[in-house]
Amino acid sequence: MPSVRIGSDHEFLLLVADDSAEGAPQQLAAELRLDGLSAAVQVCCHYATGFEDLADFFQRLADEWLGWAGARTWESLEHELELEARHEYGHVQLRVTMRREGPGWGNLGWSVTGDLTIEPGEQLSAIARDMRVVAFG
Repeated sequence: MPSVRIGSDHEFLLLVADDSAEGAPQQLAAELRLDGLSAAVQVCCHYATGFEDLADFFQRLADEWLGWAGARTWESLEHELELEARHEYGHVQLRVTMRREGPGWGNLGWSVTGDLTIEPGEQLSAIARDMRVVAFG
């Protein structure tokens, strides 16, 4: 199964494509691991574009690895996964938010937010390259 690991060996966001269908994946398994935290959600693709917009998000970051002003964001169609990237202190700071909706009746489910640091340049280029493989099967 195609996958991309974003972050370091110990703290990362892992995205794994569901390869049960031919062609582009319909879902990604997303797992966030930080010191003392582990969370996972299934991320549904956009019905019209699949995960092309996610691949484009990382490609744009890689293309502008020298820096940009403000935050760049990507959010999945059903809001299970949100990414916010900032170029600060010579690194890419990636804020990852994962959510799982509850059944209602006062149960709102859960959400977690954590930060990852990515090296601009080769690490970011490798992430963008791997994300293309994940997004397009």
